[in-house]
Amino acid sequence: MNRQLFSPLSLFLGAALSIGILSCGHNTKTKGADLKDSAELKTVAVKDTMAAAKFPPLPIDFDKTKVLKNTYVVDRAGAELRQGADKAAPLLGRYPYGTKLDVIGEEGEWIAVMDRIQRDYSGNNGEKGDVTRWEKVYVAKSKLGKQDKITISPKDLNSIVSLTINGKEMHYENGHSLDKYLQLELIDEQTFLAARNTAKNYLIKDTLSYPKNGKTLELPLTNGKKLTFKDKDIDNELEASYSYKGHYDFLNAFAVDGNYWESADVRLFDKQDGHLIVECGDYSFFSADKNYLMTLHADPYESTGDLQLFHVKQGKVTPMLFISFKEWMPTWKEELMFWGKDGCIYTAANHVDGYWGEEGSLNERSQFIRIKILPH
Repeated sequence: MNRQLFSPLSLFLGAALSIGILSCGHNTKTKGADLKDSAELKTVAVKDTMAAAKFPPLPIDFDKTKVLKNTYVVDRAGAELRQGADKAAPLLGRYPYGTKLDVIGEEGEWIAVMDRIQRDYSGNNGEKGDVTRWEKVYVAKSKLGKQDKITISPKDLNSIVSLTINGKEMHYENGHSLDKYLQLELIDEQTFLAARNTAKNYLIKDTLSYPKNGKTLELPLTNGKKLTFKDKDIDNELEASYSYKGHYDFLNAFAVDGNYWESADVRLFDKQDGHLIVECGDYSFFSADKNYLMTLHADPYESTGDLQLFHVKQGKVTPMLFISFKEWMPTWKEELMFWGKDGCIYTAANHVDGYWGEEGSLNERSQFIRIKILPH
């Protein structure tokens, strides 16, 4: 569930040494790929500055190093990592807000953590390259804290990594602030719960009406034919399983849930002839006036919150917006996302770096977001 949080950084120490970070936001203790062995590491040629001489690199044996606990960067400006427990020690880079760190020690006002450090080297025969090894590095204790300190800020709400509108896709690798189409705000739990009391779910969950026959789901159409779905119980990208979720009377549509190798969807099919009305990335919610359809989905692979918005008119469902939010992910609980009677979308959510709990389970703690559709 990790995401790449920052690009390799470098700091020149004299003329021959550069140091970079090859770390993800969740630095769980895994070996990663193609670490250089100890024989190769001996070829590093270092021309130390005075600071580097006083605070030399501290390589560690991954297999023999015990992780005492995890801590998180809770300073929104991020946290510097240094080669020693001192502000004068060489600066190796900066961890972004929310980064999970493996703690291996503590020295005064500094926390020692383990990370993979990339270093340039020159071999005996003049060859040049780089090696990556596990090292002990230091972060100021004042920048760190528990996971529950990682929260969504008002600025985080509008940060997006992609936007699709009118069929045009736009991607923002470093994030982009959404300044139109939607208005997002953080609200308190009381306001959220009051709005939930006004919500209405139009899905009629008559799931027992159409039970599966083994691996086959059949839905009768009013034209006398059947809509048929067959599970594929195979352990590869062709895997698929289907279930009937219910129907929408006002749209005359069946709702079918599909689960695949690394994805899922909810599709609505016309009950008359079986044609596909719309494919949604997750559970489909209709607005109180039935003029809009939305889905909210937490993407565990990209660590984004995905919002799909459709316009509904005369039985036709037309895509309006597809947005991937960079800093927050919506709840996994259907009962904690809905359309309010006021025409706004409501959801419980967490910061992407606080979405998973300490033990890897989903975090039960939430903040609450209200989303208003703006005229455009």
